[in-house]
Amino acid sequence: MPQQHLEYIIKTMVSGGSAFWEPPRQARSVIVCWLKVEAWAEALYDWVLSTGQLNTILTYYEIQNPESVDGPMSGVPLPLLLKAIQVLAKSGRAQQIEGDTADGAEGGGGVRFFRAVAK
Repeated sequence: MPQQHLEYIIKTMVSGGSAFWEPPRQARSVIVCWLKVEAWAEALYDWVLSTGQLNTILTYYEIQNPESVDGPMSGVPLPLLLKAIQVLAKSGRAQQIEGDTADGAEGGGGVRFFRAVAK
């Protein structure tokens, strides 16, 4: 497949919400999703509700590697998890809590989930 065709496909996927550049503001590395980020956010929120995690602070690691019940975000890349959390934060259903790991690596933060506010 010619390079320009591949670039067109990826740009179309990014503009349609099925992929995103990682890291942002470059056009060499992309994460392709089989669900849109908004659908991942809803799946995450449904998991939070079903496991009784409202008003609980969860680390990104705990969401990606749950101990008791596998979640929709089990094993997903951190950038996708963060984008899903950002969607929930914009709707008032989550609050990101920044933090670092003991060795200073990324991904040491967490999130608190809130009940959805009726409109």
